[in-house]
Amino acid sequence: MKRVTFLRLFLFCSLLNYGQTENRFQPASIYKEKKVKKIYVYLNSPKDLSEIIELDKNGKKKLIQKYDASYNVRTRKLKNLAITTHYIYDSIGNLTQKIDTKIYFKNNSNSKSITTYHYEDGLLVLSKYYRNNSDKPSYKTFYSYNPLTTKSITKNDTLITFENTKIFEKNFYVKRSYSFYLEPKLKKGRFNIDDQNIITSFSDPNDIELFNDDKNILNIFNEKEQLIKSEVKSVFRNDRTNNYTLDYKYYRNGLLKSIRGYEKIYFKYEYF
Repeated sequence: MKRVTFLRLFLFCSLLNYGQTENRFQPASIYKEKKVKKIYVYLNSPKDLSEIIELDKNGKKKLIQKYDASYNVRTRKLKNLAITTHYIYDSIGNLTQKIDTKIYFKNNSNSKSITTYHYEDGLLVLSKYYRNNSDKPSYKTFYSYNPLTTKSITKNDTLITFENTKIFEKNFYVKRSYSFYLEPKLKKGRFNIDDQNIITSFSDPNDIELFNDDKNILNIFNEKEQLIKSEVKSVFRNDRTNNYTLDYKYYRNGLLKSIRGYEKIYFKYEYF
């Protein structure tokens, strides 16, 4: 059962990666130049708050507050704070820790996950993600350069159960993301439950299948080096395809205003 749960966790990670817009933000240097203090992010509607991002005066993230998803006007009014993320830097400005706190309002509790960052010769080379206060990392991410590339790996003993690679351009924008992951096959069986003979689905940890995702992103920039369009070609779970285009709009001061395409995202700002 532990093995099945572990594999499902990283299938879930892959699902999140599949649905999200990769290049939602601008480099810290732009936020520093524009003296941005807070970024307000709205999904699907300019009234539907999704997250608030607090920045320091160097344009780096200090705190992110993420709110529950909403599906209509009623749930929008009942949104709660779902996750907070604190960023910790050393004396020379290198990110050393990221602390995610998931908030459970129903039972008045929370759980913490920590990412640690490790450097060599001033370059970030490794991060480790510890889920729910575990003393063992759930996955590790390795960083390489020219071009900037990240590779996240999860192992169950010696078996790699999940691997995601991202390749960036301009040292910031994702242009390709591809993964493989293992998942127990979903089967049907007949079981006796509460004295009733029922046919139900179950995951068989002894019968594993391999899935691949591959997302290629053609990023198009204008003469100001602003990202104005992304043409995305995505293959999910081996053969499910999804092609779409993202269009980026900007305020007159050069800050991102909205992204339209796979999902609608709106941005508002507060300044120092």
